[in-house]
Amino acid sequence: MSTSTTETTPRLLRLSISLYRNPNITSEAGHDFARNNHAIKAAPMHATHGIKSYVQSFTPLPYRKTLEEMNARRNRGWVVDDHDMTVEFYFSTFADLAKITNDPEFQKLQQEEEPYVNRTHTVVSLGWVEQYVVDGAVVNIRDGKSTYPSFEELTDLASAAGTAAPATSS
Repeated sequence: MSTSTTETTPRLLRLSISLYRNPNITSEAGHDFARNNHAIKAAPMHATHGIKSYVQSFTPLPYRKTLEEMNARRNRGWVVDDHDMTVEFYFSTFADLAKITNDPEFQKLQQEEEPYVNRTHTVVSLGWVEQYVVDGAVVNIRDGKSTYPSFEELTDLASAAGTAAPATSS
């Protein structure tokens, strides 16, 4: 039932940043910059500094309209997010994230994106990920239970920061 081989599955943190494009550029120009300039330069930096995954997700107007139509048809009551793109970073500890954010080359790269983004109403989310299906296979479930640590362990930000006190033996 599970492909997990360890006692517990390690925590994977996720930081997502949802952005609007600069209204003075087209959606196509924003996408082209994000894909063919920013991602090409950022991906190797993220990999070097221990980021597990770096994802750009695009939600142009035709996709949002489709979702709004689905919402209306099914009477879901959803609030459809109207951001143009979301960037997601997956990492093990805040120290891993700090490595990239403190890199002067990455800081310079972030300045290059300024003409393309509108920082007004940027939405940021931080949490952890629990993954249960990968490539069509069930993962991280053993004996009918999740292999992730307890809620208490997962919400322990000291361990995510790498500052948790080491266990002592008595």
